[in-house]
Amino acid sequence: MLQTNRSLLHRTASAISWWASPDRVSGEAAPLPQTLGAIAESAVAGGYAAGVGLGLCLPIKTPAFAGFGWANLETQTPVDRDAIFRVGACTRQVTAAAILLLAERGELRLDDTIDIFLPNEPDTGRVRVRDLLLANNAAYALLGRIVEVVTSESFVGFVTGALLGPAGMTASRFPNPTEIIPHRASGYRLAGGCAHDFRNAGAGHGAVAADGLYTTASDLLLWNRALHSGRLISRSALDQMIYAGGESGPCPALAPFLDRHARGFGLEVGRLFGRRACWQHGQAPGFDAWLFHFPDDRADLALLANTEQGATTILEPMLRAILRV
Repeated sequence: MLQTNRSLLHRTASAISWWASPDRVSGEAAPLPQTLGAIAESAVAGGYAAGVGLGLCLPIKTPAFAGFGWANLETQTPVDRDAIFRVGACTRQVTAAAILLLAERGELRLDDTIDIFLPNEPDTGRVRVRDLLLANNAAYALLGRIVEVVTSESFVGFVTGALLGPAGMTASRFPNPTEIIPHRASGYRLAGGCAHDFRNAGAGHGAVAADGLYTTASDLLLWNRALHSGRLISRSALDQMIYAGGESGPCPALAPFLDRHARGFGLEVGRLFGRRACWQHGQAPGFDAWLFHFPDDRADLALLANTEQGATTILEPMLRAILRV
């Protein structure tokens, strides 16, 4: 782990140095999408990510999407705007929103103990639904089962009809292990953290409600827009989601420029470079995903890579470019 962390720090420093180089762009500063694209290309050219999917939304601007590198190294299939990545814990936002929607409908209460819904689950008599929303992957697996008990539907069926569909996320899905998914990116890791030394990561399957979502950068921007505008759940429910205030240690990748950090329901909240932000970092075998919403700047960023730590490598220069710091 220490070797991996040192490698990541070196790669991040290289990306930042390249981005800040006076030789990078001559004359006036490049438009922001071009700058972000150049940063994403640096991860691919440097051999730290097989492919990168990028989505950016700014006020009064048409959302911009771009793909870089390879969705599959063996077939030399490029990443385009339709490339589907596994987004790991970014799935939790969808699960949390499903629970809050059911609470709004009066079908459960956040202070209900979970033995009401899962009576055969051990040691659940004092654990509330609210507690699960502030916890880890295992807790979100239980939340997915609660959604199924309350709705008498499959988790996938309910969230697709109640959340993904209304948000317009037509490319998003929760595939089973044997399903053929068009445009699905393959996942990779770097052997020993060495640039360009890619290895297949293998599928690896967790709980659908915790980390099973496969989606595109464009669909993640649609999710942010629908969620934070109050179209999927009410403003009061959204406030609960954002301001839940659970304790959480800062992510090492964000720690140098993060303050006032706390855990919400299915996402993290705090200030990045002094700006209010909501975000989630998702990891799965072969994949690395970040989703950000900056309410004061009215900006959103979806940064996806089909290589472990591939998005994290270029995260800091990406954020600095967007927030102009």
